[in-house]
Amino acid sequence: SSLSAPVKNSEKSILAGELRYYLTSRFRLRNRWIFRDNGAKRRAMTVTYFSKSSSIGPSSRYRVYQYLPHLYNAGIECHVEPLFGPTYFSILHIRSLMLQTVLKIPYVVARFLKRLGTLMMLGQRDLIVIEGQLFPYAPPLVERLLCWLGYRLVIEMDDAIYLTRGHERKMPVLFRMATGVIVGNDRLAAYATQYSSKVTVVPTVVDTERFAPRPLRPTAASHLLDDPITIVWIGLAYNLKYLNVLAPAIRRLQERYRVKLRVVCSQPPVLDGLDVEFRSWEWRREVEDLQDATIGVMPLEDTEWARGKCALKLLQYLAVGLPAVASPVGVNRDILVNGDNGFLASTEEEWYLRLESLCRDPQLRARMGQAGRRTVETRFSLAVWGPKLADVYRAFAEDAPSRQMPRPVGLSVRGHGHSTGMR
Repeated sequence: SSLSAPVKNSEKSILAGELRYYLTSRFRLRNRWIFRDNGAKRRAMTVTYFSKSSSIGPSSRYRVYQYLPHLYNAGIECHVEPLFGPTYFSILHIRSLMLQTVLKIPYVVARFLKRLGTLMMLGQRDLIVIEGQLFPYAPPLVERLLCWLGYRLVIEMDDAIYLTRGHERKMPVLFRMATGVIVGNDRLAAYATQYSSKVTVVPTVVDTERFAPRPLRPTAASHLLDDPITIVWIGLAYNLKYLNVLAPAIRRLQERYRVKLRVVCSQPPVLDGLDVEFRSWEWRREVEDLQDATIGVMPLEDTEWARGKCALKLLQYLAVGLPAVASPVGVNRDILVNGDNGFLASTEEEWYLRLESLCRDPQLRARMGQAGRRTVETRFSLAVWGPKLADVYRAFAEDAPSRQMPRPVGLSVRGHGHSTGMR
């Protein structure tokens, strides 16, 4: 009887390996080849990216969709499978909470089932990248199964989702089982490294060819008495609350100068007593909405959630050549050098003084705008990070799949145990 237990365990291991091999090879892809510049032939790497949303969602748009041409040029075929489509955002914009709930529940169930069907037909992939989680608020059972089947899983996170209810326990589990973790800033990396030794920071970046300064910006040479100053804020509806941080400063400015606050969002803000120009966000017009403004603002409350943000709107302002004023919270402090490529403001008085100095001085606006543009071009541009992300994917794909079942006799499991050396 002392020998029966090891024999049974070995049989279970072999059976598990047989099942894993069958499932992962059932729908194998044909090898596709690419030709490098030197004429050498290399098999194209295949990646499936399970995003939170279609390209209409800013997080997915900037974390994966804008990278697709760069990944393709690097020999990586990246297939994006969004969980939610444009319909989901239309439902969220319905004002009636009851109607929103009635429509959202069946839609979410249908999308969950569609994703489950996609996973069942997944086939062979070099890498699976998951934006946050496969099924929000559900236990990570499917992720465990994918790891058990030998897939290399990479978890990507650009917000402090681990602070939200239901995710404080789930995210550590996902990080531990994953082959690697990609995060948007050092704050998120500090959290993820508690549970994974293979964490790399890929900041949120912008396409500097699309987000570019308007030639001969009129605001840089205009005088306050000739043209009104437009202070712009762009963002999602649930971030409108941060406008209350700078509302008193805007009110004081509007008492003395011709200043208006432009809000580019899916919903108008509620800011009583302020001159507000609301523009409904549209992808085709978002660059223009920023280009013809004068100053960009990114107010935040100093909370743990805000410290995990990746400062997309701040980078958008700088990319189009706008001087920016931002709260010294999280990555904002890493992007802006106070008084050089922008201003940092903590108190109501600081917000007023920083904005007033920019309103009064066109030369200061022009100088800061140029410095901010250089910051984005050198550190936060798609041109810089496109090739880097391709290298990150390849490094993770060469690593051994984590949390595998013991390798059964007679079966070959892909992976060479190569360490990426990422932090």
